[in-house]
Amino acid sequence: MSEKFNNMSFRTKLLLSYIAVIILCIIIFGLTVFSSISRRFENEITDNNAQITGLAVNNMTNTMNNIEQILYSVQANSTIEKMLTASNPPSPYEEIAAIEQELSKIDPLKATVSRLSLYIENRTSYPSPFDSNVTASVYSKNEVWYKNTKELNGSTYWCVMDSSDANGLLCVARAFIDTRTHKILGIIRADVNLSQFTNDIAHISMNNTGKLFLVYENHIINTWNDSYINNFVNENEFFKAISADSDKPQLVQINKEKHIINHSRLKDSSLILVRASKLDDFNSDIHIIEKSMITTGIIALLVALIFIFIFTRWLTAPITKLIKHMERFENNYERIPIEITSHDEMGKLGESYNSMLNTIDSLITDVEDLYKKQKIFELKALQAQINPHFLYNTLDSIHWMARAHHAPDISKMVSALGTFFRHSLNKGNEYTTIENELNQISSYVSIQKIRFEDKFDVVYDIDENLLHCTIVKLTIQPLVENSIIHGFDEIEEGGMITIRIYPEDDYIFIDVIDNGSGADTNELNKAITHELDYNEPIEKYGLTNVNLRIQLYFDKTCGLSFKTNETGGVTATIKIKRKEPEYKTIDL
Repeated sequence: MSEKFNNMSFRTKLLLSYIAVIILCIIIFGLTVFSSISRRFENEITDNNAQITGLAVNNMTNTMNNIEQILYSVQANSTIEKMLTASNPPSPYEEIAAIEQELSKIDPLKATVSRLSLYIENRTSYPSPFDSNVTASVYSKNEVWYKNTKELNGSTYWCVMDSSDANGLLCVARAFIDTRTHKILGIIRADVNLSQFTNDIAHISMNNTGKLFLVYENHIINTWNDSYINNFVNENEFFKAISADSDKPQLVQINKEKHIINHSRLKDSSLILVRASKLDDFNSDIHIIEKSMITTGIIALLVALIFIFIFTRWLTAPITKLIKHMERFENNYERIPIEITSHDEMGKLGESYNSMLNTIDSLITDVEDLYKKQKIFELKALQAQINPHFLYNTLDSIHWMARAHHAPDISKMVSALGTFFRHSLNKGNEYTTIENELNQISSYVSIQKIRFEDKFDVVYDIDENLLHCTIVKLTIQPLVENSIIHGFDEIEEGGMITIRIYPEDDYIFIDVIDNGSGADTNELNKAITHELDYNEPIEKYGLTNVNLRIQLYFDKTCGLSFKTNETGGVTATIKIKRKEPEYKTIDL
């Protein structure tokens, strides 16, 4: 993928880059705006649900308060309390009639409750209840509602009976307590028709986005037999959601549809007011916004593509023009300067191209001149080759003449000198092997020992694995010569030169150690770093030349250095990189 992109034209890369950036910006902007709108919309939905649920809770609470107020009115009726606490109560029928008369005064129109009853304790002589609103508790004491109400000892008990249809009842009961002894004298019970009780929430506007209904002990009160409400019957996920202590909206999935559930417990009862809404009813508006944003994004992208196409064509026109000029130069060598129309980066590139053409013209002229000079140098070099051959032949003749006249010293010296010259010239190669360099040293030392009458000797300490490695020719010989000429000039005998060659990491170190009179090594180290002056005698720049040639062939980490050794003499160290020969080795 990366290779394919790299092979595209600059304009195509620029076009794709702009498109990618614009698409990314549109996506980020769209997601940000859509997320913000969605959150705001969700907050509005949540607030709307909370308002509707809160309104319904307030209405239901008011209705429940009115029902409780009727029970409190019965408790506060002093006439009823006197009859229930009288030491000599009237006959059962008289007492029942009197109490019923008092009860009828409390809610005469039955606007709030459909039936108001009083179940009296310690009235075993009362007849069976039949249709009377006043009866003895002995007939109901085993019923659940009665037991629960009595256990509450004055608090209101709420329960639902027959919640499956519109004829179901809401039972509201509390104990009738003696205000002096605080003993329970009976149970007050108000029956409310469920249809009438839920009428308050039926009239609340739902905006076609949900339903309000009651739940009592995992039983849904659906007095309207609404099909949507029936979806939640016997659904464990639904009942699990409304059993949570938190009043926050819950998301429930039923029959592959998601529903938003708001719930709130009514007073201190087991009644739970539930508001259920389909999530899709709310998401439909969000989907409309989503489609609108996608359409807008596509239109914006198409418009941007048109402008990008025009802009990239204008932007890359100078590059295209420059490429055409370069192709004409490459194919036909047409050196036509490009016209500069701007001073930006492209203008500078065009100026550089024109400057390159001028430089190439100048270089071509220089190359032609150098070619002519090279031919002249080659002719001179060919002529110069005659001199070494003449020298070799002359030395060879002297060697045989010395042997004929029985002069072995002269013969040995002339033979060593010939070998030294052959190694020095090295067939015209600048580089040789360490082995060939040591052979040259051996020839040179043989000559010098004859000259100085063996007042010094040379010891070799060589790692033979390094003999085939590459070295610049004539690097060790100047150091040996320096030791002989300057180190042993004040001694008559006992001079010693040690040549040690050893590896270390990726480098080869060559030490030339003498026990001579010594020298100022600081001055030597400074001398080898100064700039060459070819007008000076060779003795002045010989060591500098060695150091420079080593660094040119290897790198700046290599070179020549000097230090004073333990004998008082000088140790010269050559540091080179370990390299295999890059040419065919020629034994000389």
